[in-house]
Amino acid sequence: MSAGLFAVLLLQAASPAPPPAPAASFAVVNARVVTVSGPTIEKGTVLVSNGRIAAVGADVAVPEGTETVDALGQTLYPGLIDGLTVLGLTEIGSVAGSVDTTEQGDVNPHAKAWIALQPHSDLLPVARANGVTAALTAPDGGLISGQSALIRLTGSTPEELVIKAPVGMHVEYPSGQPAFDIAQLFQEPELKTFDERQKEKKKNQEKALHRLAGLLDEAKAEAAALAGKSPTAKPDLPLQSLAPAARGEIPLIVRADDEDDIRGAVRFASQRGLKLIIAGGNDAWRCADLLKEKDVAVLVNPERLPEHEDSAYDAAYTNAGLLNAKGVRFAIVSDDASQSRNLPYEAAMARAYGLPAAAALRAITLSPAEIFGVADKLGSIEVGKQATLVLASGDIMDARTQVNRVWIDGVNQSLETRHTRLWKEFKDRK
Repeated sequence: MSAGLFAVLLLQAASPAPPPAPAASFAVVNARVVTVSGPTIEKGTVLVSNGRIAAVGADVAVPEGTETVDALGQTLYPGLIDGLTVLGLTEIGSVAGSVDTTEQGDVNPHAKAWIALQPHSDLLPVARANGVTAALTAPDGGLISGQSALIRLTGSTPEELVIKAPVGMHVEYPSGQPAFDIAQLFQEPELKTFDERQKEKKKNQEKALHRLAGLLDEAKAEAAALAGKSPTAKPDLPLQSLAPAARGEIPLIVRADDEDDIRGAVRFASQRGLKLIIAGGNDAWRCADLLKEKDVAVLVNPERLPEHEDSAYDAAYTNAGLLNAKGVRFAIVSDDASQSRNLPYEAAMARAYGLPAAAALRAITLSPAEIFGVADKLGSIEVGKQATLVLASGDIMDARTQVNRVWIDGVNQSLETRHTRLWKEFKDRK
């Protein structure tokens, strides 16, 4: 991040009032409580103590003296989880100095998203104000992009934001396209048939996958040598960082959209005993049976263009619904930073094209929590989980709904954003 932009962000961050201190305990009463993991309680109470949910039910006894929030006519949800973003790594996509998603070179397993986090990004409170309370932030680009982190959308330091790190190792499935050479601009293009281009693409993909396999083998060998304290072992930071994924301790999150690429990624992971998550997965519905068989989860964005010229116009919209019908684990994601605030409407789009309402809500709450291994903390309203809650005027997936309160770990969050500050500043100007 450039020094100038960082200074601007610090100045912006200095103006709002400090966040309110957490209450020792409080209760949300008379709310329609959507637990996600269980039945909806039409008029229920959620009791919070020390940042965790202490009781949930229709007849919970609220201790005397406990602060209460009367939520009559409102709906209480677990905080929403955006399962794939660049939040905290990108501020303005068109301003290179504010984008810190990609390192030099194409093999960067040692790149850690949580190290580059900008906790004073204006995009964090914007997403939070619409109910998004946690997000997976991930590096991008190259063959091996680096490691992602699950973050809470509040805090003044990168350490305060992190819920879990690393979550996974991010890999771009090789496109098979030859590397760009500027000298080609001054040469006559070589005309090739479709079959020739396909053969070249496959050859390039196999070469890149062979390289990736070699790196994974080297990473395991490096870790074994260091564990055995081999005198010949020389620490190698990239290989050390890649070792947990090579051993199957953390998932390989592979960005792949085309059906052949998804099948190739599943085959590669199966052969090497790797944990796999597909990111993107535009064609995932075409190979849902395979994904179900191999228990591969998919991070999907319903608002995408069709993958192929002969695809139906609504192929991306119906993707989640078809995966759900086949029993494939999936989460709906924004795959962005500035659009993370629209996460509930991404789920609404899938819902409009066949995904049941309960499954759509689960895809932005409990499902990503399960996929990332934090379902014991987040994703539903259950006793013992973190009190990360959203109080809204109605259906969270309805654009007319207003988010009225947000708590993260039991702490009431400000809903002020750059948008609301500018609105207040200019609304009465003539």
